[in-house]
Amino acid sequence: MDTTNPDPRERARDYKTQEEPPDAPAESTTDSKSRLHRTPEQWQDLVSQRIEEAMRAGEFDNLAGKGKPLNPDPDPFTPADMKMANSLLRNNELVPAWISDRKAVLEAIERFRVKLQTTAAAYQTALESVTVPQHREELVKRYNAQVESWRQEIIELNKRIQTQNLRQPVTFLEIYKLRLDDELASIGAPVNRQ
Repeated sequence: MDTTNPDPRERARDYKTQEEPPDAPAESTTDSKSRLHRTPEQWQDLVSQRIEEAMRAGEFDNLAGKGKPLNPDPDPFTPADMKMANSLLRNNELVPAWISDRKAVLEAIERFRVKLQTTAAAYQTALESVTVPQHREELVKRYNAQVESWRQEIIELNKRIQTQNLRQPVTFLEIYKLRLDDELASIGAPVNRQ
């Protein structure tokens, strides 16, 4: 490769007009045009071929840092104080507060959903087994009171969710607020019993 010409355009022009080695197969004009329009697989093959040729020619033998471990620093653009903070957290197996808070909110949501499902299933089973109308009315009143209790619980959970969404720096990790009607519909339970 000619490195005496520093102008990249001229080097590219020289590369395009260079003669093929004598052992290369002859190309038609359509082949030379298709050479410029390669598929990604063809480019991958070409790149792999050029790397192998360079390795055989010894062009990678005198690279700086050869034989030394790679720099494990994943982001050279992270400020020094953040690098130190991240390394302290990583070395002590700790996570930033917003990550542990997010995990706690998700666990609270899961506990609420499990409680909602088991309680609604228990009420459904009890409602199907009740034969006395007075007991049935009492059961419906308790279920409706439970639904109102769930409503208050969802209000509190949504406050935690909103606080968490404002704390975390990554918007795509947003936790969606809960809606009681949707949660009950997902388990097949009615909002209010009649």
